[in-house]
Amino acid sequence: MKKERKKNTRFSHLYGDLKIQYKLFLTIMLAVAIPMIVAGIFFSTRLYQLITSDTLRQEQIETAASAPLLQQRIRSVIDVYDQIKTNRFYTSVFSETIDTSVPDALTSEDAAAFSSGLSRYLSSNGVSAIRIYVDLPKDSRVFSVGNSVFASMHDITATYWYGIFYSTHPSELFCPPLYLGVSEKNDLGDCAYIHPASVRDSSGTITKCYVACYFHSDTLRKILSGHPTPEGGVSYITNERDAMVTTTNSRLSGIYYMNYSSIQNNLMSSNGFLEKKVLGETVYVSYYYLPAADWFLVNITPSAPLRRTTMMYWLKLVTIWSATAVIAIFLAYFLSRSFTDRISAVSRQMSRVKNGPPVPMNSPTENDEIGDLVDSYNYMARQINNLMEKQQKQSEELRIAEFRSLQAQINPHFLYNTMEMINWMAQQGRTREINQAVRDLSRFYRLTLSRKDSIGILEEEIEHASIYVRLQNMRFDNGIDFVVDVPDSMMENRIPRLTLQPIVENSILHGILEKEGRKGTIVLTGWIENGTMILLLSDDGVGIPPEKIGDLLTGKIQSSGKGNQIAIFNTHRRLQILYGEDYGLRYSSTPGQGTEVEIRIPAYTNPDQLPPKTGKS
Repeated sequence: MKKERKKNTRFSHLYGDLKIQYKLFLTIMLAVAIPMIVAGIFFSTRLYQLITSDTLRQEQIETAASAPLLQQRIRSVIDVYDQIKTNRFYTSVFSETIDTSVPDALTSEDAAAFSSGLSRYLSSNGVSAIRIYVDLPKDSRVFSVGNSVFASMHDITATYWYGIFYSTHPSELFCPPLYLGVSEKNDLGDCAYIHPASVRDSSGTITKCYVACYFHSDTLRKILSGHPTPEGGVSYITNERDAMVTTTNSRLSGIYYMNYSSIQNNLMSSNGFLEKKVLGETVYVSYYYLPAADWFLVNITPSAPLRRTTMMYWLKLVTIWSATAVIAIFLAYFLSRSFTDRISAVSRQMSRVKNGPPVPMNSPTENDEIGDLVDSYNYMARQINNLMEKQQKQSEELRIAEFRSLQAQINPHFLYNTMEMINWMAQQGRTREINQAVRDLSRFYRLTLSRKDSIGILEEEIEHASIYVRLQNMRFDNGIDFVVDVPDSMMENRIPRLTLQPIVENSILHGILEKEGRKGTIVLTGWIENGTMILLLSDDGVGIPPEKIGDLLTGKIQSSGKGNQIAIFNTHRRLQILYGEDYGLRYSSTPGQGTEVEIRIPAYTNPDQLPPKTGKS
């Protein structure tokens, strides 16, 4: 032990007595040589795995970017059918009982207008043709009308897709080229999205129909080919009946084809690439599900090109390593020598800080790292007296940023609830109310977003809350009365935007709507007291249990089905961030009778004024 300690002590003294120039030389050499040696040993055993992993990761990223584009393209075809389905003529003929014969209905002027109007859905949505196949004889006068979308069902009875509908009666079907007839693929498109339909006349007779939106598989193949495929790789799309939709290489997709059930099993076992053996060759397979059409996107990457790439990179690595080692020997000596004098000068200058304030050095003549160090030191010396002032300014900016962040959490909350209400009205077919709701919503966000300033006036905030109540009344049968009793003299007072609306929302969802009759009144009053604007918002809802009052303004209380009471905490918190702990919300409630919310903020009207904070925040 004593001998080892003596050796260690002798070595440390020997290294410590070396000049800085030689220490830097040894350090630079070791810093270059050791990582290169370790990297060489590591890459010699891991290079193939790293290249394989990087190639597959890049392929996965690029293909993952293609999957949404494919999904969007499929979705656009579905959207065309959805728009056709909402057409007035289509609804009157295919969704209701007609009071005339089917040929009369399909040869009327409305039918002609409907046929010509469908041209606007073509091309821009990726749809190449639209046909409605009707179970009528081919010599029916329906099919003798020029430029008509109606065709006889006899034209498609020999197709594969017709057999699928005839035997299994699916509610919809995405058809790859295999499913379509020759005339369909030549004249209309080699893929189609098909929906069954029917026409019922006054006698009760039902005539079967099929609505077909055709498109070309080339549009899907272009998306698949939009990113470079590794040498020997292939991407293809297959459906649930093992029919090929499209592929980037027909020959390779035939060699590496995976059936649908195998894809489903593999998809459940891995989210990345799977290693498979195909014809004695190792390949890497990934799968992406396209739910809009119940298709799978399959990517195949063979291993042979990856091994060739590995060998190429290994040769480059050895060449670079050898050249770098030679250059490092020469540079290490000269770099270490150039550092020594200037580092010593900087060290001497900085040591003077121990005895007084820092004094700037002469500007450096060289702009390397040491020159940057001198510049940084000089800048620090000149700016140190202003540091406290900047820290105070940054603290204020941080406070405002936190306020805006808390405010931003409330806007999406209200938008979600409002859009949910509009969606509900749309399901009820209440077009006029939807129109009014959209205008109110537009006005609502114009009040919120028309200015960059996050502080508005009380008059706009009251209008803001009134619009919200009006929107809610559209949904809840005008069961909510909103009474405002605030003096006109207060209407110009400044107030943070989105202060009243979350509280009104909470009163409605967790107060009035919890009552048995789901009706009630919200009253807003206000006054000025000792320089503080006080707004009192009262409701006659079910009230809040005493054990929950304490948690409401701490963010601990959780949502219980409707609304999101965290918005109350956010409102309270941002008022305190802006004005201090003496301000914010105060809740009082009597279960079964109602709730009162007192809002306290400084009373001021000057938009350039920000009252000083009081208390902690």
